[in-house]
Amino acid sequence: MRSISAREFNPSRETDAVQKDELVRLLKGALAQTPHTPKDAATSIPSAVLVIIHYHGGAPHVFLTKRSEGLKSHRGEVSFPGGRHAEGDATLLDTALRETQEEIGIAFSREDVAGSLQAARTMTSNHYIVPFVTVQDMLPRYRVSSDEVAEVLDAPLIETLRTLEPDTEHFHLSKNAYRFAYRGNVIWGATARILGQLYDLLIRPS
Repeated sequence: MRSISAREFNPSRETDAVQKDELVRLLKGALAQTPHTPKDAATSIPSAVLVIIHYHGGAPHVFLTKRSEGLKSHRGEVSFPGGRHAEGDATLLDTALRETQEEIGIAFSREDVAGSLQAARTMTSNHYIVPFVTVQDMLPRYRVSSDEVAEVLDAPLIETLRTLEPDTEHFHLSKNAYRFAYRGNVIWGATARILGQLYDLLIRPS
């Protein structure tokens, strides 16, 4: 995503009710079947998340979690279900699926995953995160792990993407920082970088 300023930010105003077939079509060209990894992957900590887009009320929603304050890193931050690659994970997709099941109790399969977006770097730790994407007609029943998840934020996708603005609070970490917001929660860092890719695909005029 290119650098933006508050002055130039002017998202298009398409309806929030993007139909599933159209959303999948817009995402299709950007989703890779083989995950992208950064050039410095060998010296970084690999992680993976699952971007769960689902429908209710006729509009797409994105499933986010607020991390528990008891976690060692990124406590209290808004993120996608996922986490650090473990020795027992054959691939980063296995990491995303395992961590999603551990955090929110949903056992997605490989067949549920449409592909992956570009890897995103964290701003305060040496991690890169591969975001895998699934698009569902409806969200399966979930059950959160209270040790890892403090709160579920099931956010309307298009409405949330339209909240994008420069993240001046973290310009000392990156001059290209931006953030999103949902119900008083600020979404920044790697999660914002992943949402930024969805913004480019679904909101930003070509």
